[in-house]
Amino acid sequence: MPSPSVEFAHTRIGYSDGGLYFCVGGHMTVRSLFIAFVLLSSLHVSAQQNQPPVTCPATEQAVREVEHQIWAAFNTRDLAALDKLIDDDSISTDDDGTSKGKRERLAAIRRPEGDIHTEASEQPEDSRVVFTNGVAILNFTRHWTDYEKKMGIDWGAAVRVTMVFACKNGGWRDVAFQETDMPNKNRKPVVGASDHFDDYVGHYRFGKNGDKGEVSITRVGDKLYDTWADEEASYVDRGRSFALCNWLRRKKLSVLLDELASLVLHLFR
Repeated sequence: MPSPSVEFAHTRIGYSDGGLYFCVGGHMTVRSLFIAFVLLSSLHVSAQQNQPPVTCPATEQAVREVEHQIWAAFNTRDLAALDKLIDDDSISTDDDGTSKGKRERLAAIRRPEGDIHTEASEQPEDSRVVFTNGVAILNFTRHWTDYEKKMGIDWGAAVRVTMVFACKNGGWRDVAFQETDMPNKNRKPVVGASDHFDDYVGHYRFGKNGDKGEVSITRVGDKLYDTWADEEASYVDRGRSFALCNWLRRKKLSVLLDELASLVLHLFR
């Protein structure tokens, strides 16, 4: 029975009793062919490793642009854009000290907005960009405002934000986010104010049957927190307390609530 063979261009490859032969008059064993294959593979891998890594533009404008894209995606609740711009291993710390991963951050966007709408200023202020060891660090301040839809009140504050970006697949990706409340330097806290915090703890309903909203006030140490319907507990800072007090006074719901407004206004002025 003749030995099997195959024609490839002008080269004849086939089998003989001595092993595999290659080209007319040439002879190569299976072991020799295997060694040649390994050498060629090694050269190919080495060539790939010697290629320069994909880099990101190390410019302040490039980093600012990515931050603006993230702001716009949060503002429009664009999950697809956020999934692309935020790294899978990212860590976020809010102004109340709560740490979240990417999954928790996107989950908050997937949920319906609820009665409180948050807006953050589009353009950051007092910003600075630093590049070190392949990462970009962006630090800036931003003002945010919360709007309570049913009651028609709002409150806000300024925060300082630090973001860390890593270069992945040719683009800057958010890997760390830190937000810190900026205190009011002119505020002079009332001495002993925390002694009266227990007076505010309770559950309050506004309007008939709570149709204008409900809020629960709780105390943790020397801080008060308010929890609105379908919202997480939030620290009652100065701006938040003023908004609540002004609304209570304007509506004149009851003598009790009017007294509560006066007390809170006094403690946080």
